[in-house]
Amino acid sequence: MPFTIRTKLTFWYTSLLGFSLISAGIFLYIAAQQAMVTALDTKLLFLAETMARTVIKPHTQLILPQNFDVLMERFFGLKTSGSYIQITDRFGNVKSRSETLGKARLPLSGKAVQNALANKTTYETVDYVGRQPLRVITYPAMDNNTLDYIIQVAASMESVQSTLSDIVYIFYLTIPFVIILATAGGFVLASKALSPVHEITTAARRIGAENLHERIAVLGTGDEIDNLADTFNEMVGRLEISFKRMKQFTSDASHELRTPLTILKGETEVALKKCRSLEEMRGVLESNLEEINRMSRIVNNLLTLVKSDTDVKHEFQDVRLNEIIDEKFRQTKHIAEAKKVEMKLLKNEEVLVSGDPLRLRQLILNLLDNAVKFTHDHGNVIVSLERCNDNAVIKVSDTGIGIQEEDLPFIFDRFYRVDKGRSREDGGTGLGLSICKEIADAHGGRIEVDSVIGKGSTFKVYIPVKPA
Repeated sequence: MPFTIRTKLTFWYTSLLGFSLISAGIFLYIAAQQAMVTALDTKLLFLAETMARTVIKPHTQLILPQNFDVLMERFFGLKTSGSYIQITDRFGNVKSRSETLGKARLPLSGKAVQNALANKTTYETVDYVGRQPLRVITYPAMDNNTLDYIIQVAASMESVQSTLSDIVYIFYLTIPFVIILATAGGFVLASKALSPVHEITTAARRIGAENLHERIAVLGTGDEIDNLADTFNEMVGRLEISFKRMKQFTSDASHELRTPLTILKGETEVALKKCRSLEEMRGVLESNLEEINRMSRIVNNLLTLVKSDTDVKHEFQDVRLNEIIDEKFRQTKHIAEAKKVEMKLLKNEEVLVSGDPLRLRQLILNLLDNAVKFTHDHGNVIVSLERCNDNAVIKVSDTGIGIQEEDLPFIFDRFYRVDKGRSREDGGTGLGLSICKEIADAHGGRIEVDSVIGKGSTFKVYIPVKPA
């Protein structure tokens, strides 16, 4: 069963908090233990030093009081209750001990003796039979750098262990309670933090093809949720544009194909209503062939655009653009001469580009064909190719009818026609310039247009040259 993000967040938050609390508890336990043991060691060391100054006299004379407790409390104001005092010689023989020890003796380890011989104080925690562990300090009493006596002062660790047990008990009670409380709080906080995500999910499920205009509300906090909402809105916006283009494209394509089909159907039905002469039937067939050719051009152009939309990889190779310009210029010049349009090739520099030769031929032919098609008789079409920085610039200028300024932003849209009245008689499909733009974009270039009504248009295509 997959866990929700809310559950995962709560789990990780609670786990991290629990780990932090346990780590803090362990740290506090160790710190408290060290602090209490250090305090106990300080007390025991002070007793040992005081004892050394009190009972050890020069020339190794040992003055032993009858009662250690009375001596320390009466003369030094130190309470030794709970403490055990033992004095031995350098060989470990007990010379004196406090009444609290009775007949028992404090353990004297070999390590403590070695440290005492080296004038070092030893701190140890030892197990004492039948009692709590003892904290023992072994202090050397030196005379002229010679160990005379060993003073041992000890105290029970009962109070330390009792305090540490209380700390552990408190942790046992509080940590589970805090973790349970944090789990509930973390679940609530995670739910609150993720509620905008739930709203986005609900909105995403609500938005479909019929209501792509809707958007998710952005709170304006600038956090990750806002970024998610913005990204989703941008995606829906792109989908909306794509759906609109698809609907428009489908509508335009249907309209363009319906017109020749209607003509074909109408002329065929009329021809079949009565017997026709051979000339009449020939005229009908020629008209039908013209419409069939028109549909064929539309279908081919649509196929070209579909390939561009689906990012079909082009077979790029080294192409000498000047050779294609020369080829298509000569091919179009025959059509121009039939219309009494003069074509000039002003400049045709040798330029090498990386591209698809078939698509580049189509681009250049479309531009030249449009220029000739929309130029009046006795007009001019001027073509040039030159290298400008890192681009090959194809320039096609005509003295044709020109394009209205308000039409310029749309001339590269599919099925858009500037002169709708002349579209059918010129055989246009409204896809030529769209194809030109798609080809230029596919080659990493761009296409631009400048036009003045009644004076003509100039199209410029920029294609990156192949690096040397």
